[in-house]
Amino acid sequence: MRLDRAVVLTGRRGRVHAGSEDVPPRAILGLPMLERALLTAFQAGVKEFILIGEDADAGKAIVSSLGDDKRFKEREMRLEYVSLSGLSDRFCREGPRGRFWLMEGDLVFAPAVLERAAQDDPGGDRDLLVTNRLEAGEPGERPVIKTADDGRTIEAFGEGSGGSAASYAGLGLCSGETLGRLAEAFTKHGSVRLDTDVLAETFDPARTLAFAAAPDFCETVTSMASAKRAERYLLGTARKPTDGFFSRNFNRYISTFLTRYLLKINVPPMEISVVVLFVGLLSGWLEGKGGYRNAVLGAFLFELASIIDGCDGEDARLTFRSSKFGGTLDVAGDALTFVFFFMNLPIGLYRSTWNNLWLILGGISLLSMILFYVQFSIYTQRSGIGNHIVTVVKDIEKGAGRPGISGKIDWIASKIAPVYRRDFFATWAFLIILFGGAKIFMGILTVLTPAEAVYIFFYSRRRLRQEKTAGVEA
Repeated sequence: MRLDRAVVLTGRRGRVHAGSEDVPPRAILGLPMLERALLTAFQAGVKEFILIGEDADAGKAIVSSLGDDKRFKEREMRLEYVSLSGLSDRFCREGPRGRFWLMEGDLVFAPAVLERAAQDDPGGDRDLLVTNRLEAGEPGERPVIKTADDGRTIEAFGEGSGGSAASYAGLGLCSGETLGRLAEAFTKHGSVRLDTDVLAETFDPARTLAFAAAPDFCETVTSMASAKRAERYLLGTARKPTDGFFSRNFNRYISTFLTRYLLKINVPPMEISVVVLFVGLLSGWLEGKGGYRNAVLGAFLFELASIIDGCDGEDARLTFRSSKFGGTLDVAGDALTFVFFFMNLPIGLYRSTWNNLWLILGGISLLSMILFYVQFSIYTQRSGIGNHIVTVVKDIEKGAGRPGISGKIDWIASKIAPVYRRDFFATWAFLIILFGGAKIFMGILTVLTPAEAVYIFFYSRRRLRQEKTAGVEA
């Protein structure tokens, strides 16, 4: 059964008491929490959303705002708003329509939680409530659920003695019959608030199971403390599993720190990409002017461009603004920056020494880079493997275990591939040039770039032949 329907509570959450300053923000990292919850759920396969709120006019404004948002226009999402006054007519008389997700509008969660919970679906007329562990003596920001020692069997809702305590995370997987009981409870209490009383009136402990969100993140933002936890989690998701050593252990810490503030002032990913390209080209221009100071400053900007290059992707992923054009622009900008910097490096050395050897070595490196990128582009288009070099590296690693000379060459290439990553190259370029080794670095470049171009030439043709042969045999 496909679980592609969700009922989302849009009422404002949080422990807002008179005079309290612990009021959670309405948006985290540049995206309102309701929009984030809907887009995350869509990412996990939910297509139909029924939004429940207390005010009909506010509901019309919400649906209109979401309808005008490009992120929602591009996705096949069905949105409907039901106000508190219309709940009884909409749900109590309509009858059950199958299982659905119940979630808070201020919920921040990993899509994997929905996938895991769906696999554990009890089915029938039974419900599943996602919980977070609650330590002894810890104040609960969410309704408390008492469970048996197995952590699955629910004994009671609310504070009490005995059993293990867990807090309701703000997400549930419910039967169609539960929707009618939920509507009755909301109507009775006069608010769309899933507190302990409503939980107790809606869910029967005998027919409801608890499901631990851990190890994945799932929490309704109800305070500044929970907002900070959600922000830390989201910034962690901005990292990429394909990050190289320097990106993983150094660059990402800086880029996510910057992205956090760029999102607060709503800077789009495309504008960040343009700034990164400008900084990268400026680094090459300075490198070509010659002299130690210009060389070091240019190398520093080249490293800076490599670091902030992560910001546009982080921005796009955290606000669901990723696009094919943006990805292509990012790859093209990286290639242009890389080529322009190393084209100007020998020019700067020539202006410092007036030795024609640097221009010859620069010409060899530039020609090799151009040949590499042309061959790389042709190969990725014909094979459909994608325009990211990391994808090609993973493909090379798969073939490294094959017998014969080609397998041995692929094994060597897979071992030295990290050297060609931008984060590695930019960091070592800066360090070597900083310590006066620009000439040494140019010599290394003259060896590596032709080797890279020659390898991709033979590798791409061999792989395309293998794919053609496999297609004929199939």
